[in-house]
Amino acid sequence: MNSSEKYCGYCGSPLEHHLSIESAAKQFDCSEQFFRNLVRDRKIGFVKIGRLVRIPHSEIDKILETIPSVSDELRETMKI
Repeated sequence: MNSSEKYCGYCGSPLEHHLSIESAAKQFDCSEQFFRNLVRDRKIGFVKIGRLVRIPHSEIDKILETIPSVSDELRETMKI
């Protein structure tokens, strides 16, 4: 996505959905501290609006890509 596609040309609102740390933690069923640590260590992209921290949905997708599926792990251990 290039810079001209990040915002709506009509109203200027962002096209990408952003999650709060709390909602990202609920989505992954993990602690908020996990995402706070990722933000603190700059291991995940984020947007700060004043004191609010928001995580772009594309960064959540990157995390999901790095987690191997259970079936892949089973194949590796069983060498299928």
